[in-house]
Amino acid sequence: MVVDELDALKNTQDACKTIAFADLSTRMILVTDTASNLPREALDALCGQAALALGTKGKVALGEQPCQTALVANKSSVRVFLRAPDEPNDVLCCVCTPNVDVDSFVTSASECLNRISNGNS
Repeated sequence: MVVDELDALKNTQDACKTIAFADLSTRMILVTDTASNLPREALDALCGQAALALGTKGKVALGEQPCQTALVANKSSVRVFLRAPDEPNDVLCCVCTPNVDVDSFVTSASECLNRISNGNS
């Protein structure tokens, strides 16, 4: 179940505060972790950031080609956006604290997204 995968990832990554599984083709958040306290408007904005950072439908707003991973950081958070390699509209949108171990988090989150996207959850 998708929510179980998201909860498991969040529980193993202390710096992660919110995880959402989204469909970029509709720009909709489909599922969030059970402890997410972000209001719907904030989740919609998070999905919009993912679309901008990663690109949609083979087109990009930033850079030269759609990418698989994007980070947006400020003083209060690091937002990590990941695209599934086999399903380009499946993405994870994650909000982490600034002290996140990005390499470790991206590795774990990519594995989680692959399980979700391939229907192995």
